Amino acid sequence: MKKIFFLVLLNLMIACKESKRNENEKVQAETDNLELIEIYKNDQNERKSENIDFGELYLNDSLRRVRVNQLLDAGKIKTGKDYARAAMVFQHGKDSVDFSKAVEFIKIAIDKDTTINKWLYAAATDRYLLSKGQPQIYGTQYSKEGDGPWKLDKIDTTKISDYERKKLV
Repeated sequence: MKKIFFLVLLNLMIACKESKRNENEKVQAETDNLELIEIYKNDQNERKSENIDFGELYLNDSLRRVRVNQLLDAGKIKTGKDYARAAMVFQHGKDSVDFSKAVEFIKIAIDKDTTINKWLYAAATDRYLLSKGQPQIYGTQYSKEGDGPWKLDKIDTTKISDYERKKLV
């Protein structure tokens, strides 16, 4: 009887140790990518200047997208926040391919972390649709001609309900 009790106790201790090790690996695997945090900060900070050099901004944006793709290929984008940051970098892309990646990344981000702000999903979707010559559906994108006022880009209000739109915007 003592042998059985000892074996049960030993198995329980091994199981607990294995469980703790798995928890530690999970925590370690879910750490936000520090380089991606810096890429995101640079992306945002460059847009805060009053005198933006758009040639330099577009060049830096393209370099950031290249690096994010490298991080993705290396398996270094893992957390919901990582994917949200990557989505923002691609939201500042140049074409429908970039905007499609932004939509894809923000979907993954939201699936991994339900606390992620869903506005970026709406904005990336709208930007993608407009880049394909289709009207936006959430109403997040504006443009202006010359010194004229900002105007809401073409929107199709029949694709989603106002309720769905308000949930994200």
